[in-house]
Amino acid sequence: MLNALLNRLSQWFEVLPDRLRPHRKGVWILFILLTALLGAGISDLKLDMTLESYFQKDDPMKQDLDRFRLIFGSDESSYIIYRARDGDVFSTASLQAVKGIQGDLQRYRHDLGPEASHPLDHLTEVRTLLNASYLEATEEALISRRFIGERLPANESEREMLRRTALEHPDFPLFYFSRDSRYGGIVLRTDFGTRIKAPEAEAAAVLETVDEFGFEAEPLLDLSGDSVEVAQVSRTEGLPEYEATEMDEYVEFSRAVYAILNRPEYAEHLEYHPVGMAELYHFFIEMVMLEMGMISAGSIVLILGVLALLFRSWSAMVWPLVIIVATLIWVMGLVGWSGEPMSSMVTIIVYLILAVGVADAVHILSGYLYFRHHGQEHQQALRSTFRKSGVACVLTSVTTSIGLLALLFVPIVPISTFGIFSALGVGLALLFTLFWLPLMLDLWAPASALESEEASRMHLVQRLLRKVEPLSYRHPWIVTLLFSATGLFLLMGAFRVHVDSNMVNIIKEGVSLRETYELVDQQMSGTNNLEILVSGTRPGVLKDPEVLQAMEDLQQHLSERYPHLVTRTSSLVNVVKDSYKVLNEGRPERYQLPSDPAVLANTLFLFNNADPKERRRVVTDDYAMGRVSINLRNAGSHEYRALIDEVEAWAAQRFAPLTSRHPGLTVSATGTMALTMLLTDYISWSQIKSFGLALVVISLLLLLAFGSLRAGLVALFPNLFPILAIFGLMGWLDIPLDADTLLIAPITIGIAVDDTIHFLTHYRAEVQQRQNPQEAIIHAFRETGQAISFTSIILSLGFLIFVFSLHQGLSNFGVMSAVAFIAALLADLFLLPSLCLLADLRFSSLQPLRKET
Repeated sequence: MLNALLNRLSQWFEVLPDRLRPHRKGVWILFILLTALLGAGISDLKLDMTLESYFQKDDPMKQDLDRFRLIFGSDESSYIIYRARDGDVFSTASLQAVKGIQGDLQRYRHDLGPEASHPLDHLTEVRTLLNASYLEATEEALISRRFIGERLPANESEREMLRRTALEHPDFPLFYFSRDSRYGGIVLRTDFGTRIKAPEAEAAAVLETVDEFGFEAEPLLDLSGDSVEVAQVSRTEGLPEYEATEMDEYVEFSRAVYAILNRPEYAEHLEYHPVGMAELYHFFIEMVMLEMGMISAGSIVLILGVLALLFRSWSAMVWPLVIIVATLIWVMGLVGWSGEPMSSMVTIIVYLILAVGVADAVHILSGYLYFRHHGQEHQQALRSTFRKSGVACVLTSVTTSIGLLALLFVPIVPISTFGIFSALGVGLALLFTLFWLPLMLDLWAPASALESEEASRMHLVQRLLRKVEPLSYRHPWIVTLLFSATGLFLLMGAFRVHVDSNMVNIIKEGVSLRETYELVDQQMSGTNNLEILVSGTRPGVLKDPEVLQAMEDLQQHLSERYPHLVTRTSSLVNVVKDSYKVLNEGRPERYQLPSDPAVLANTLFLFNNADPKERRRVVTDDYAMGRVSINLRNAGSHEYRALIDEVEAWAAQRFAPLTSRHPGLTVSATGTMALTMLLTDYISWSQIKSFGLALVVISLLLLLAFGSLRAGLVALFPNLFPILAIFGLMGWLDIPLDADTLLIAPITIGIAVDDTIHFLTHYRAEVQQRQNPQEAIIHAFRETGQAISFTSIILSLGFLIFVFSLHQGLSNFGVMSAVAFIAALLADLFLLPSLCLLADLRFSSLQPLRKET
């Protein structure tokens, strides 16, 4: 029944061009009107590249981060490392420049009206050597003062005394200055990700919910005498919904900071090396997105040039471009009308549509020219082409869409959204190829070029194929064994592939921002951070000396277990130890936790009176929840994930004895970095699920499409080879699997199967007519080999242009995709025919198709 259906579909596609021709005006008008209507939605297309956009709203890790931000504020800061041009950050010139920068950042609103908005409105605090909190003791109290303050050292003696004092402070070195005093640090704390998504009245109501949630207002930044109020909460039953931070907000914030830093009076004395989320987003928006436009334009020009070179026809170059552009307009318009935000993977959709649009159009054009070359006139050549290729195009689009829709099972919002709209793009490209391209060829067909003597000669690609085609039917065993041995080698490499994401290392070596991160890791306290939340269910948990001792043990364990990653840790423990030391005449041996609960309570009381703002940074007002902040050097998610898992396991064991006295006491990792680690776990499992599901469904589809278990198995192995080629090479070349390379498998298995289906569809028709597998191989090879080769060459070159991207992940994606297309070409030209012969695949139960006229 299925075979009869396929035969009827082939006959239906054969007459499709003739049926469309009387309605060509209506079809053209309909497509143009719909293109204009859908294109209007492009203006509403939204781009969201924030980390939170990758997770469902009810994701537990995301909820933990939201809770942390509600309690302690944003964990996203900008860290500006500066090099003193005179070699000393304690020099008068350097300190004067830092003082000016600090003042300008704090007084940026001086010339603005009260209602005016400014990019620096996200700034909540500026911390430098000048205003770092420094404790001193009197006979009756602790006093917190600014370390340097307004008065700068007047002479060399004062400067050296200041340097020695800073070096002796446990928390200043590597954070506010390097040990050799060549580099200094400016910390810009922000409110990114913490603005409540609610009307102004509702937001105010949230901030006033003191009794229900335990809020207490905290002044974070003093700007011209006014305080910015940020909610503090120790226990929350529900969480507010936060506004998504637009990419432009990060970029504008970064630009506003640079505008101050680069003022001549400061830049004359300081050289800057800023790091942080704002700087990364600034780089990706201004550099990567800009270059993506240039690379996209270059790729399209390259593909058009290859089309013109291979087909030797202007129409064969123009019509695929029209189909691609129309498909992009429809897809992007639908994205805009839907209101769904897109991530940076919108660029991958562009290239995917470019790939499938070119692939479908090339098969139709190649088949058309093949039949024209064999003497058929225009209308008959269209009928023959659509009879042979129509069903194959449908099957290839269905399999490609299945490979992409498998991404719906990925618990990462932008990737599942990508799967939906990219599958839609594949379907639209098929629709345009089947129902619009025949009418395009009626207007302007490449057939006229064949009348020349030059065009009538066999194409260079066709001549090369004639030379290598005997390999596919004279030595099937040798070909199969060679592919098997290569596949085994690649399989060994595939087992070496590991999941590892690194936002810094996706920037190519030699780019200034990557060098900045490496410098900060070498000279200062690292470029990344992790937050550990110690949470109890009752007030006063963190006033227990044993709980604080467990926290100190945790911090010490981190420093000793991971010295190559952990540069410094800070928590309430540091505050207590520093306060206790100062209260005991600054004696170094007193830098410890007091074991007496009464002494500890008194120390905490004195510190809270001296610096309540700093206390609120590390513990809630009721001492039920506290944070341990960990500064880390840049590394991949593979190392960070191992650190988080080991630390959480170690902490659970260390804090377990305390739960009898403090029920519900928990220790968990959170913060932006922890969320990134969770993302890598999702990537790992989604790769397995999407690839496995796509492979199973496509295999079943091939079995059904060709009505034979033997045919399905023959079709399966050539499609596994490009997948093995990708992951095998990634394993042997130590290329990690990340959010970009994640997309290779479902895309490749969808696109690579296209050539297999086209070859088997033609082979099926030939073997029905000739009942001789070897003759069928020869004719199918000659008829489809050129189209398969053209498609692979065009797509490989089009994707290889990614190699010029500053984004290492996209560069890897382009290279590996090109490898997959070439591997699929080799498998379909040599392995597939060999397997057809070895399996003696005859489709003998099928009803023969009628011969060509």
